[in-house]
Amino acid sequence: MNKEKIHVLESMPVTRAIITLSLPSILSMMVTVLYNLADTFYIGKLGDPDLVAALSISMPLFTLQMATAGIFGHGGGSYVSRLLGRKDYVTAHETATTALFSMAIASVIFGLLGVFGIPLYLKIVGASPNIYPHAYKYMFWILLGTPFTMAKFAQVQLLRSEGAAKAAMVILMIGTITNIVLDPIFIFGFKMGVTGAAVATIIGQAFASLYAFYYYRSGRTLITPKLKYLRPKLETYKQIFYIGIPSSLSQITLAIGNTVSYNMASRFGDAHIAAMGVAGRVFSIATFVFIGTSVGTQALIGFNYGARNYTRMKKVIRTAMLLSLSYGAGLTLIFALLPETLISIFIQDHAVKIYGALVLQAYVFAIPTASVGMILMSSLQAMGKAFQAFLVAISRQGVIYIPLLYILTHFFGFQGLVLAMPGSDFLTTSMSFFFVLAIVRKLKHDDTVDFDPAKLETSDLLGT
Repeated sequence: MNKEKIHVLESMPVTRAIITLSLPSILSMMVTVLYNLADTFYIGKLGDPDLVAALSISMPLFTLQMATAGIFGHGGGSYVSRLLGRKDYVTAHETATTALFSMAIASVIFGLLGVFGIPLYLKIVGASPNIYPHAYKYMFWILLGTPFTMAKFAQVQLLRSEGAAKAAMVILMIGTITNIVLDPIFIFGFKMGVTGAAVATIIGQAFASLYAFYYYRSGRTLITPKLKYLRPKLETYKQIFYIGIPSSLSQITLAIGNTVSYNMASRFGDAHIAAMGVAGRVFSIATFVFIGTSVGTQALIGFNYGARNYTRMKKVIRTAMLLSLSYGAGLTLIFALLPETLISIFIQDHAVKIYGALVLQAYVFAIPTASVGMILMSSLQAMGKAFQAFLVAISRQGVIYIPLLYILTHFFGFQGLVLAMPGSDFLTTSMSFFFVLAIVRKLKHDDTVDFDPAKLETSDLLGT
């Protein structure tokens, strides 16, 4: 099994290798989409837009949990991929162990601080008296389950770093299926409302994280975190934080950006908050497809970068960009033609449907740039280019996005608010493109083919 994984990373034809690694990741992301949509779907059936709005303004909380876990999952995973490419298995074992141990400590601290910080957060986000009590209950229980949520996320990222995409998919499926099954039982059967949705979510995360732990202990992985490998070193933390912090800053700025956008949406009314929340979760279908492709690609890029096989690495980037663009074309058509239909799946409130369709129509413009941007961002992380990854991370949902929110909302109202996201995506994807282009052209290798996304050959598609 281990030789097979190395073969995929090292010598399998590029297109086939990308599909082999990214398809399970895409399916995993679709499972995550279902996970994110489940609570909204069932709560929407209660027919109260305030409950949907409460879930919507709670989304930055999940983002922050993933961001914190991602410091150790993405950071450790990027380093592990490069270490495997160099055949340094001992350090790879130590890195994975250190990453998970540190994540466990961080998760407890996050959960405790989060519980006490709920009132402040709800004040900042602009929760109305109608939304506040529901959002408080939901967030309280979600925060209690922080160790399980972060453990699942970090373990999934580390498994993907060694090419174990199928195992990562199974872990996510366990959490999602559990949540989908338990949601109606707790929400309707026990009449717990948003509290029931939160409890079902925690139980799903717990089952998933425990299975991930079991999988690591089963001996089916290249890297196995064990106490005997717990040797915290300054260099290990340097490498983890070097990529993990810039990577997670993307999620942190996303949470901040979402907080600001919900605060601004609250000026228009609770229906606008609910509409943005539902539309955002529907749009996550596209986002997670692109994330799945980039995640599957990252292990390939990192491995071949570590092995100094730059020709193969560049071919991976070119081919992944083309594949992601092809997915984006189909998704653009669906969202452009059926915005109100997609919103109505989750809620029948007329105002929420109208505003939600408006949001989706604006987000359609972000699909092409997001499809390419995810691959480029993943490439920077996989190659260990922390500074460039940092600039892109703080720009997409922060330095560029937040000013655009204020400027466009000032001139165009709610429509300007929702156009800020596609505008920010376009600018940051352009930034990522020039960063990656400059980096790969400087690499020394025995094949002088320049990295040019326009030179996509038929062989890239056939994997020859």
